[in-house]
Amino acid sequence: MALLKRKRFWGAILALILIVFLFRDFKFKEIWNIIISINFWYLIPLCILEFLIAFVRSQRWKYIIDPGKKINSWDIFSTFSIGMMMNLLLPALTGQVARPQYGSELIKIKSTGTEVMIALDVSLSMLAGDFYPTRLEKARREIITLAENLHGESIGLIVFSGQAFVQCPLTIDHGAFRMFLDVVDVGIISDTGTDIEKAIEKAAESFTADSEADKVMVIFTDGETHEENPVAAAEKYRDQFRIFTVGVGTAQGEPIPQRETGGSIAGYKKNENDETVISKLNEPLLQEIAAVSGGASYRSTPGEQELQSIIKKIKRMEKGETEGNFRRLYDEKFQYFLIPGIIFIIAAMFIGERRNRA
Repeated sequence: MALLKRKRFWGAILALILIVFLFRDFKFKEIWNIIISINFWYLIPLCILEFLIAFVRSQRWKYIIDPGKKINSWDIFSTFSIGMMMNLLLPALTGQVARPQYGSELIKIKSTGTEVMIALDVSLSMLAGDFYPTRLEKARREIITLAENLHGESIGLIVFSGQAFVQCPLTIDHGAFRMFLDVVDVGIISDTGTDIEKAIEKAAESFTADSEADKVMVIFTDGETHEENPVAAAEKYRDQFRIFTVGVGTAQGEPIPQRETGGSIAGYKKNENDETVISKLNEPLLQEIAAVSGGASYRSTPGEQELQSIIKKIKRMEKGETEGNFRRLYDEKFQYFLIPGIIFIIAAMFIGERRNRA
């Protein structure tokens, strides 16, 4: 029972618990190989020198204190040794907090999620001002919100007008996705027009063929297309992926501005009869594309309520293993400072401090 009342006993128990916690993932074999490779004979002279320095300095303190109080040489030596260990402990703990790292390993990050390919219309009609400042900017803002709420999902970006190409392949790196999205603008594709079918075909090529994850395509467009047959394309890939359409525009429509180099409006697009072209949302077409693919159609709104419905549907889909980007992991070397620190603490606990009572 007397043992249980000693501070040193409880200090040793606490130190033991701390050691077990800190070294639970410790690579003992690697450290042991380093230790046995060290020639410790070179440390013997250093240890002797350190002992002599501590002894000489403790005797100096004894000489100073002796006129006032008689103290045993061992008492002053042990007290001085504890002080030295505390001084050595500080740089050891500082090195531990600094988390030195040496050596690294390149690993491929894998995650579980749904594959989401987003298609963005970059045709000239997306410059219409139904939404401030343009339909394109409204679609971009919605895509950013969508990506921010699809944590863990693999997302990619297709841009299309008269042609379609992959602006960003499927990735779990949403930061990289955002960078590719930020540079998208009208005119990025030289072919004019709006060919939704080509965007659907490009999405079919971009999804991972052997992935068990559910796949979904989200199309942001005003639906003004006179090219091919997007409904047939959507039905063709019904068994492979669903399509959600987001109509960006209004039924009343807006003229398509033509801007000067400085950004000011020089006029509006006109047809062959010199009449101002009014670009309108083709919602019936988008609803039909979504319906035949097993998806859903939405109209873009100022409050972006449509996105919440899309996000909920995607979150409920079946997840599969997706591969992401490479990440470099660095080897932590803080333990080389942690070990001496713990040794100094334990050694200081067990050095006796006998005192002569006057």
